[in-house]
Amino acid sequence: MLIIDRDTTPKEIFKLLLKNRHLNTEADVKEFLNPTPVNKLTAKDFSLNQKQIDKAVIRIKSAIKNKENILIYGDYDVDGITSTAILWNNLNQQGAQLLPFVPDRHRDGYGFKAKSFLDFQEKNNLKFDLLITVDNGILAHKEFKKVIKKNKDLDIIVVDHHLAAEKLPKEIITIHSTKSSGAGLAWFLAREIDKKKADLSLATLGVVADCLPLQGINRNLVYHGLKDFTSSPNPGLKKLIDISALKKDSLSSTDLAFILAPRINAVGRLADPTDALRLLCSTTSQQASKFAKILDDHNRQRQNLQQKSINLAKKKIHPDLTDKVFFIADESFHPGIIGLIAGRLTEEYNLPSIIISIDNGIAKGSCRSIDNLNIVTALKELSHLFLDLGGHPAAAGFTLEAKNVPILQKKITKIINKKLANKDLKKKTSIEAQMKLAAVTVKNCQLIDKLEPFGIANPEPLFLFKDAKIVSKRLLGSKQDHLKLKVTDSDSSYSSPPIDLLAFRLGHLDKKLNTGDLVTFTARLNLNVWNGYTTPQLFLKEFLFEDK
Repeated sequence: MLIIDRDTTPKEIFKLLLKNRHLNTEADVKEFLNPTPVNKLTAKDFSLNQKQIDKAVIRIKSAIKNKENILIYGDYDVDGITSTAILWNNLNQQGAQLLPFVPDRHRDGYGFKAKSFLDFQEKNNLKFDLLITVDNGILAHKEFKKVIKKNKDLDIIVVDHHLAAEKLPKEIITIHSTKSSGAGLAWFLAREIDKKKADLSLATLGVVADCLPLQGINRNLVYHGLKDFTSSPNPGLKKLIDISALKKDSLSSTDLAFILAPRINAVGRLADPTDALRLLCSTTSQQASKFAKILDDHNRQRQNLQQKSINLAKKKIHPDLTDKVFFIADESFHPGIIGLIAGRLTEEYNLPSIIISIDNGIAKGSCRSIDNLNIVTALKELSHLFLDLGGHPAAAGFTLEAKNVPILQKKITKIINKKLANKDLKKKTSIEAQMKLAAVTVKNCQLIDKLEPFGIANPEPLFLFKDAKIVSKRLLGSKQDHLKLKVTDSDSSYSSPPIDLLAFRLGHLDKKLNTGDLVTFTARLNLNVWNGYTTPQLFLKEFLFEDK
C-alpha cells in the first residue's frame, strides 16, 4: 500500500484517488471533474423512452389548457416528497388545476393504493381526469385496475425508478428508469414541460437522500444542483437550511444526506408528511418559516425517540452474540423509526437486524442487511407468515400478525444462521492509502474537495494512519460524548504540528486512551475554518485496536 507523506506531490495523490475510482481515461476524468451541464442531458442518458416523455408532456399540457383535474400521487420519503414538489411547483406555476397526495406511512402504506386515491377523491368532492404517480406506480397494475373501474376516463402517467415486475398496459404512459431517483425522473419530465420551472435543487436532494450512486447522470444532477442550492434555493429550502444552521454558500452532499433529509423524513415517520411538501412548495418566507419549524420540531422528537429505542434494543442484545442476526420486537418501538434502529445496529455490529413494532395485534418489521446476505430472499422462504413483504437485498419491510412473531424469530434466525455460517463477517473498509500526519495539510484537504460531491460509488476518501502519538485529549459536547485528540507522527523524521482528531460519539473511549499512547486509526481529511483561520483536521472513522 502506498504511504503518502509530506514529500508526496498533490499530482501523485490526485492520480491515486482517480485510479481508485476507476477513472482511467482522459475523457472519464474530464467528465468526472467537470460534469456535462444538465440542460444537455437527454432521455437516452436517463435510459428513458422519448416517445413516452412526449406523450406525457402533450397530455399534461392538454390537461392544463382544458382545466382538467390533476392529482400528483407521491410517497412519504424524501425522494417521493421532492418528486411531488418538483411537478407540483412546475404545473402550479402554469395555472394547472391540481392537487397533491402524499400517503401516510401508517394509514396508507407504501406504494399506490386504489382505496387511498378513491377516498381522497371523495373527500375533495371531485373526479380526477389525470393521475400522475411519482416515485411509485410501476408495480401498481392491480391497483390501477380498481381505480379505472370507478374512473373509466382517468388517464395515468407513471414516473418511477423502482424495479418493474411486468410491463404496465400501453394505455398507461410510463416514464421508467432505474438510473436515477424518482426526483431525478420528475425533474427531467418537468424540464421537458417547462425548463424554466424545473427545480434542480429539489432533484438533487431526492437523489442524495435515496442513496443513488453519484456517478453518471446522478453526479451531473448533484454537482450542478448543489450550485442551485447556493445561488437560488426556493423559499422552503432556504428556511430549512437556515433552521438547520447550515451555511448556504458551502453546502455539501453530506449536509443534504445527514442534516436536511432527516428533517423531511422525520415528519413522514411521526406525523403528516404533507407538511414537508407544504414547506417545499412554500411561496413566501412566512409560510416557509412555519413549516420549517414543524419539520425541525419533529426531527428533535425523532432523535430523542430513536436514541431511547436504540438504547432499549441494545439492552435486549444477547451479550454472547450467539446468533448472526438481531431479532428484536417491542411494543414501545414506534413503527416510524424501526428502520433507523435496524440501520444503527447493522452499521455498528455488521450483522443483519430485524426490528419489530407491535400494536393492536399487528407487527411491523424493518430489516437491514450486510453484503453476505440478501435479506429479502431469506424472508421469502417464510412468505406464508407475512401479510405484506417487500424490499431489496440490503433492506426490507414486512407486516404480520403479532401472534406469529415468535415463530418468525425462531425460523428466520435458523435460516440466517445457516446462510452466514462460515462467512467472514468482519466489516470491510475501503482505504485509499496509508498517510503520515505530516501530509495532512490545507493543500491536500483542498485537493480532495475537487472530488465532491461525495456519496454512494464516490465515497469521501478514507486514509489509514499508523502509530500516531496522542499529545492531548479532551471530551466535547453537552453530554461529553465526543472525543477530541491532538495527534502527531511518532516517527521523528516526520515530525509535524499536532493535528486535531475528532471522534464523534466515542467519548466512552476517553478512559482507554492516554497521552503518549500510540494509536492506529482510519480517518477523513477536513478543513476547519474558524475566526478567519483555516486549519486541517481529521474526522475519525475507526480506531484499530490490537484487541479488537
